[in-house]
Amino acid sequence: MPSVEKLDKLKGKKPLWIHGVSVGEVQAAISIIKAARDGGYEGPILLSTTTETGKAMAYLIGNGLFDLHLYYPWDRSKFVSFALDSINPWAFVTMETEIWPNILWALKDRQIPAFLANGRISQRTWKRLSTFLGKKIGKEFYNLFTELCLREDMDKELLEELGLSSTKLHVLGDTKIDSLLSRKKAVECTDFKRITPVLNAPIFIAGSTHPGEYDYLLEAFAILKDKMSSAKLLIVPRHPDKAPLVFDIFSNHYKTTKYSSNNDDWDVMVVDEIGVLYHLYSLSISAFVGGSFIDKGGQNILEPVSWGVPVQYGPHMEDFAEASEELIEMGIATQVSSGKELGRIWKEIAANPQKEKYKNISEQYFEKKSAAARRTWEIISKYKD
Repeated sequence: MPSVEKLDKLKGKKPLWIHGVSVGEVQAAISIIKAARDGGYEGPILLSTTTETGKAMAYLIGNGLFDLHLYYPWDRSKFVSFALDSINPWAFVTMETEIWPNILWALKDRQIPAFLANGRISQRTWKRLSTFLGKKIGKEFYNLFTELCLREDMDKELLEELGLSSTKLHVLGDTKIDSLLSRKKAVECTDFKRITPVLNAPIFIAGSTHPGEYDYLLEAFAILKDKMSSAKLLIVPRHPDKAPLVFDIFSNHYKTTKYSSNNDDWDVMVVDEIGVLYHLYSLSISAFVGGSFIDKGGQNILEPVSWGVPVQYGPHMEDFAEASEELIEMGIATQVSSGKELGRIWKEIAANPQKEKYKNISEQYFEKKSAAARRTWEIISKYKD
């Protein structure tokens, strides 16, 4: 439950309340908050998260843009009522797939507008919704939102299939793109001194990796090292607390260090800090994005692509399906089915990086995909008194 002391700071102020469960959702939320500030909104903004890593990301990329952070209340009626009585927001915005029925019912009872922003319907969610009972429940829950701002056409089509009116469904694109472009402008302020000694070497990166993917990476890196002995691999686990496990796996095969160490002599570096992955992508000539060799739906492939870095991923990229298909067509993304295939691609890129080609593809993609955050804010702001 939010602390009384923190909530006292909001007394009588009617803030905008935005919720992002963890790191990815927070990045999408911050871009909307920035769009609001850029659009002249000066009112208080409360940002809530569920995880500590989400909070850390919020302050890393959005410090000064929002007025207060709180951990999200437990979705039970008495906790939700206490939070809404104390916060009294003029609107509530939740990101992507976060649908909490008790707060949505309470918001509707209080006639407070509720928005789904950067909304998407994952394949796992649709499996639950596509049954007779699932469709009935899903329609009821999604209809509790005043407006739904969606990432892709497919998301709209699925919600229309549930029976939602198209008048409240808006396909606006991915607000994370705007967040990436903002963060990219600030990258020169980041300190890379721990990587500097190897910047002349070809750097490959495996970002947002999960247990179950490391055997694939071992095989791929072995193929790469056989071709180019100077190659370096940065591994960034999705969850930093897994860094010791990853270190143990790779230290059995290669000279391995941690990002938090001051070791210049290494083949593999395991990144054990939060908030540095996006900037590290800029140093690489190729990137594998995790959560894709195992059934996790994939992580954010747009992060490396925004730097003009070609991206590879495994069979599971359901959460970024439309983007992945388009990036494959544009020639900057490749889906692989094995460590051997990944290693072959890394070997080809090491021999011929084609940096200018990939940079041009990246610029073309992001030029036509930006401004989703501004369009989302325009819809939300119509409900401000």
